[in-house]
Amino acid sequence: MFVETSLIKKVKNHVIKVLSNGLSGDLTYHSTHHTLDVVESANEIASKQNFSKEEIEILNIAAWFHDIGYIKGNENHEEEGAKIAEEYLLKNECSTDKINRVVNCILATKMPQRPKNNLEKTLCDADLMHLADSDYFNKAVLLQKEIEKTKSCKIPEKQWLEMNEEFLNNHCFFTNYAKRRYEPRVKKNLKKVKERLKKWQKKK
Repeated sequence: MFVETSLIKKVKNHVIKVLSNGLSGDLTYHSTHHTLDVVESANEIASKQNFSKEEIEILNIAAWFHDIGYIKGNENHEEEGAKIAEEYLLKNECSTDKINRVVNCILATKMPQRPKNNLEKTLCDADLMHLADSDYFNKAVLLQKEIEKTKSCKIPEKQWLEMNEEFLNNHCFFTNYAKRRYEPRVKKNLKKVKERLKKWQKKK
């Protein structure tokens, strides 16, 4: 059973405050809501694994901090987020080992994801859990708008569908739980993307 430690509570309150005040309005996808989703998904996946209380705490801290680097901009936000997390945890007198493990979890989410252990794999899977959501297309629209705003470009519908098709087709979850429970849902969303692409092509 998940227990929210005092440190997790402090991190949660701190990150929500920072994100609420510091994120650009152009970030329609990487919002506070996304971070909340990732924390929830991380704990769902963790509940199916044999993590210790300390590992659960590390995972939650990393999940809360994983996108905080966006307050500094889109580029290298994982590295920026890792720095912010490290500074905060140092001020809260956390051990070097705990800080390093949190930092490594955050850095593992950088695309292409390269997690080295189960904690990192869990956070990576949680970060991309939206690929299996029933409202995948709504979230995809938010991401499309975000990219267009932050990069000052327009992504044509056909190109966006093709980008989605390629990403979904190449994506694999890392944890056994996510593989078993969510990869079939990703395949369903991939099928829907292909269907939309076919309809678009017929219109043209």
